[in-house]
Amino acid sequence: MSKSAIKFYVIPGVIALLIIIVLLLIPINNKKTEVNNSPIPTIGITLPTKTLIPDTTIPPTLIPPQPFTGAEINQELPQDLKTVGEQKTALRRITPLTLAFGTIEFDYVNDIFLVRLAKPNDQSTQLFVIWREQNYPALTDNKFIFN
Repeated sequence: MSKSAIKFYVIPGVIALLIIIVLLLIPINNKKTEVNNSPIPTIGITLPTKTLIPDTTIPPTLIPPQPFTGAEINQELPQDLKTVGEQKTALRRITPLTLAFGTIEFDYVNDIFLVRLAKPNDQSTQLFVIWREQNYPALTDNKFIFN
């Protein structure tokens, strides 16, 4: 036999023969394993069991609705407070607003308007006061802070 025949026929044949022998020596276990359903022996300790389903024998306590909440049925907001709220809302919706005297922004945290004058001088302040009195007369000076 030549060396090439040994490489191509004998070595793969020997490897195949070894695989077959190993497979025959390993027992194939096709038997079904039996499950032992007998209780586990205890050593005298019993653990308390908790029920996961709530006890529904007790009906829930119904709370009757309250007939009076403290508010009047036809309660009206005074006209001056209503005007302040309307003007504040209107100005807040158009901010940031840039005008000739400066800019106006709304500070939501402090609930005030921030006024930044273009030139911090008396003339810019007077222009702001005139603008506020003409457009938003219900809003007082404490609603505006100069920044």
